[in-house]
Amino acid sequence: MHSEKQAYVSVTLSKTYKGRPRPEPVWMMRYRLPSGKDSRGVLGRAWLKKGRPAVGYMSEAEALVKAEGFAAEHSQDRLDGRRPFRAALAGFLRHCEEEKGLRGSTLHEYRRIGKRLQERPWRGSMTWADRPLDTFSATDVLGIRQELLADKRQPDTLNHHRRVLRGVFGTHASSPAIEWPWSASKPESEGKLRFYTPEQVRRLLAATSSPEDRAIYTLATEAGPRLSEIRALKVGNVDFKVGVVRIEDGYTTRGGHAGNKGRRVRSVPMSENVRCSLHPFCEGKAEGQLVFEHPSKPGEPICGSGLYRRYVKATKRAGLPHIAFHDLRHTFGTQAIRAFNIYEVQRMMGHRHITTTERYLHYAPDPDAAAKLSRLWQEAA
Repeated sequence: MHSEKQAYVSVTLSKTYKGRPRPEPVWMMRYRLPSGKDSRGVLGRAWLKKGRPAVGYMSEAEALVKAEGFAAEHSQDRLDGRRPFRAALAGFLRHCEEEKGLRGSTLHEYRRIGKRLQERPWRGSMTWADRPLDTFSATDVLGIRQELLADKRQPDTLNHHRRVLRGVFGTHASSPAIEWPWSASKPESEGKLRFYTPEQVRRLLAATSSPEDRAIYTLATEAGPRLSEIRALKVGNVDFKVGVVRIEDGYTTRGGHAGNKGRRVRSVPMSENVRCSLHPFCEGKAEGQLVFEHPSKPGEPICGSGLYRRYVKATKRAGLPHIAFHDLRHTFGTQAIRAFNIYEVQRMMGHRHITTTERYLHYAPDPDAAAKLSRLWQEAA
């Protein structure tokens, strides 16, 4: 539950200070106190590798816990016990939309979670929607977490529920949601990555049903944008003169145009195949027009579900093993890592953490590695 007496905090990764690179990245906390003070501070040195943080470093989850502890310590609010759950939820959603400016897709997910929580039964025909906040206990809140775990839901799903419930009840010491721990995401291991080889991509392109789909598959495999970013791509983002594709927006059916994931503008070198594929769909259009438009709704993005159905049919015609459309992005990552260093690949793919990009290192073998090691031992003899 939010009020003017609650401290607000957010955590971000900082790699620069006053425009200059930091010696090491740090976790920054932005906060606003009940007194009106709005400032920021360093939480600690950021641990961006896998495994337990080294001494003197902290993971993102640990930074979030520290920041939330700061908020709880500096908040002065207590639950308005008679306030119903639905009113507190509405306040949290309003704060997310108006003050935090969250993406439409995230707001949609929060509203969906809130709707389900409000429908939970309580005292006969009543539901959580009308349940006063002071009747909730940690058992009620953590019971939801246990249900999600029993259903084997992903860490992101657990964390979304956690954010909503903490938004409703607050993060002070007496909040029934304070004991819900943060769930660390489990990155996909190298062995589980699914992608197509260049030869398989050629078979996919040969099996496409239209030049537009062929251009989209080429863009996905040779530049690595997400489906939402492909749907939002504008002609002005395709710079044929410089030879780059700029990814700066994303479009989802539920959230509309709301920036790409992570809200980071990035540029990807334009391969010759991408150049030739995109040119017919950009020629003669204004910079603000979409590259790929809905066939029956000019000016609107292509239908994501329709594109996916055609993609599945194309993979079957080509005799390829089925992988998700998003896995075409992995196809780009596994090829790019062979020609670029890991930091360049991270930038091109828009990864927030280098650990996400490290998944592709397994696909960049060094054919001279064995000979290099042999020479080391020979020289030491």
